[in-house]
Amino acid sequence: MRVYSFSALGWWATVLLYLVLNLNVIAKEKVPNMIVQGKVFLIDKDSSIIMVDTITGARRVVVYSPDTKFSYGRTNKGKESAIDQVQEAQYISCTGTSDGRERLVAKECVHREQR
Repeated sequence: MRVYSFSALGWWATVLLYLVLNLNVIAKEKVPNMIVQGKVFLIDKDSSIIMVDTITGARRVVVYSPDTKFSYGRTNKGKESAIDQVQEAQYISCTGTSDGRERLVAKECVHREQR
């Protein structure tokens, strides 16, 4: 009877460990998209950074790359644009993922004049 208890306990421990490790890998694969919206405070083209003053008053850093897609206008009706057309004091909305330093690595940014 004891041999069976230890075998069952070992089997259940193995299953539990497998599930925990498997769920941990799945959670790391799904990186949630983040959104930063607000007024453009500063554009630093040398470091590929846009500083954004958010609605809450916090200042967020958005990092862009040559792969970042820029649009001018509204999200659904925007025209293709480039970083050279983004200006300070414009409204901007960027989506992407967060890096380890609390910055948004942008995949797409939509900018327009303030309301």
